Amino acid sequence: GDYRWAAEIVHKLVFADPDNQAARDLQADAYEQLGYQAEGPQWRGIYLTAARELRQGVQPAVFATASPDTILAMPIDILFDFAAVHVIGGAAARVDLRIDFAFTDLDQTWTVWVRRGVFNARRGASPDTQLTVSGPKAALVGAVLQPAAASQLAQAGKIRLDGDESVLATLAGLMDTFDPNFNIVTP
Repeated sequence: GDYRWAAEIVHKLVFADPDNQAARDLQADAYEQLGYQAEGPQWRGIYLTAARELRQGVQPAVFATASPDTILAMPIDILFDFAAVHVIGGAAARVDLRIDFAFTDLDQTWTVWVRRGVFNARRGASPDTQLTVSGPKAALVGAVLQPAAASQLAQAGKIRLDGDESVLATLAGLMDTFDPNFNIVTP
């Protein structure tokens, strides 16, 4: 009946021999009972998730934190913060690039620069930009988050590219990729 003590003892056994399924099942049973007794939903979720993982292994997440609707609704500064977390710092360490994004429907221009592995964005145009990407927000979101697809958007007439278009290819090489089924470039 002392499930916390049982979980603690079996925890040591599971870490000593992770392939011992009997020990894993016993620890899962203890966590399951702790989950059933927990008053707080957070602890209940933690215990029951741990029990499931001990029995079935760790399962990959099946939810997405960013849908196209969510991304399109983001304020511009948050959109650029969202893009910044997708930059691979090591790949961007030796890059120095500047791109102006002119949101024609919002009458705003933002400068993005990547330097020393950091993606920054500030409102206002830059005098030394290498490329200006112009268009409505719905189209520019695609160019910001999937820079490799910007040329497709330009060919479709959804955005305009003025300057060195290779800068977008460089930016694309610095960013991790979204789920291939996630298509934000078709506003």
